[in-house]
Amino acid sequence: MTIISFIIVLGVLVFFHELGHFLVAKHVGVQVEEFALGMGPKLIGKQVGETLYSIRILPLGGFCKMTGEMPIDDDSDPEEVERYQEAVRKNKCLFQKSVWERIGVISMGSIMNFILAALLFALIFNIFGVPVDSSSSTVIGQVIPEQPAYQAGLRDGDKVVAVNEQQVETWEELSEFIHNNPGQQLSLEVERNGQLLELEVTPIKDEEQGKGIIGIIPILTREPVNILSALWLGIKQTGLYVVAIIVGLYQMITGQIAAEVSGPVRIAQMVGDAAQTGMLRVMNLAAIISVNLGIMNLLPIPALDGGRLVFLGYEIITGKPVDQEKEGMVHLIGFILLMVLFVIIMIQDLRTII
Repeated sequence: MTIISFIIVLGVLVFFHELGHFLVAKHVGVQVEEFALGMGPKLIGKQVGETLYSIRILPLGGFCKMTGEMPIDDDSDPEEVERYQEAVRKNKCLFQKSVWERIGVISMGSIMNFILAALLFALIFNIFGVPVDSSSSTVIGQVIPEQPAYQAGLRDGDKVVAVNEQQVETWEELSEFIHNNPGQQLSLEVERNGQLLELEVTPIKDEEQGKGIIGIIPILTREPVNILSALWLGIKQTGLYVVAIIVGLYQMITGQIAAEVSGPVRIAQMVGDAAQTGMLRVMNLAAIISVNLGIMNLLPIPALDGGRLVFLGYEIITGKPVDQEKEGMVHLIGFILLMVLFVIIMIQDLRTII
């Protein structure tokens, strides 16, 4: 279930991201050579017009290959050179488009991730409803990913029976223990599927409220809303997460909070946990990951969309583009460094799980 749900969720997120690049590229007349989901060797593919639509064997990432996106050299395949030269003659290379058209092509991937998040949140509000009240029981309705509770092993549906060997019977009593002990390890007795577990969790301090938090939400009573209200609420929810993630990144960069990054293994584990608790949890997590994906791709790092936008910003300021070969080399180095970081994070994820 974990593998299948992860592949489906990631596939949808990547599809929307690459679809954004694809649609704008087609709109402004750029030749798209391949639209692919996944990486590595081609599994299946179908040529439709000038574009090959393919699924790759590794279900991680995807790409939208546009002619003129990267420079070609003497070592390039003759067929690729011919395709490139033909595109140049027809004014269908990416570098031949105006700087604003190229900005549209590059940025639309992340914009589509924000749109997807808003749609997912809207569906949640329309189908499952908007929270209007919360239960007073100590049963956890939702554990927020990457927060202390999740890292300690708490999961949706767990019932907290005692804290530091003192029984808790209401959510207010549980909250009081957590709020009053930021930075202090708490011993929780948790009931899960008829079995009792002992878990240790340390609340972190919420700087705004000055209280300890561990990232848990009680069971909520929900009321469905009409589709128009749901869409507006979905947009607002997406905006709140955009701000929260940007603030979190700033705090990590400035050292205010510990830097924690999750790779595909950890994300797969979170999606698998969510899949066991129902579609609501999966849709909510997918929306949050989609917002993260959109923001991360806009970071000014070579090989990412944000890195390409930096070069386009330079072109707007100076009135002339950066040499294509030099820019290509910067992105290549950035890609190699990102792959090294990717492997390091994956190894850390595996060590954490094992």
